[in-house]
Amino acid sequence: MISARKCFPALAGAVLFCSMVACAGENAAATSPSPSAPTTSTRPGPTQTDGVLPEGTDTHGYRNSFARCEDSERLVLLVSQTTGHPVTTFQGSQVGGDQRFVVCEDQTGTRIVRAVAPALRSDPFEGAFFTFTANSQQFVADGMKIDLARATITVTDDPKHPEFRAVTWTVNEYWAAVY
Repeated sequence: MISARKCFPALAGAVLFCSMVACAGENAAATSPSPSAPTTSTRPGPTQTDGVLPEGTDTHGYRNSFARCEDSERLVLLVSQTTGHPVTTFQGSQVGGDQRFVVCEDQTGTRIVRAVAPALRSDPFEGAFFTFTANSQQFVADGMKIDLARATITVTDDPKHPEFRAVTWTVNEYWAAVY
């Protein structure tokens, strides 16, 4: 008898591949949660993963600041560059000091950033989650991209300040949590 593997080696490989895909699909279906699975309303507190909550903050963000999560949200990331004095831009002008960013997550898992960054805007602003990178989270707000990493805060393409093609601050306050 002639083996199908000898006559049709490509077919044998295709059959093996299809059986692996089918098995993987069965396993994924068995382990993925049902869309009708109930969600719980109890939310555990944060487990600190990096850094210490800086002075003037709590588990909602910066006290007495727009850079703060609402009661129904949880604090995921707190990043800032605090200088206590104005920063001189590459064009020689002086702009506000402390840049404070918090990332909050609502009950659906949607993340937003709230910021007080006088070097960018005189008014506080918030932005929508864009993507994760290997070492940061990115958000978009008012036409600009905000990249929050462990060591730096970078804002690019700010339409209100085209001269700030990219602005980067060194982070000196950082806190992250896992829930």
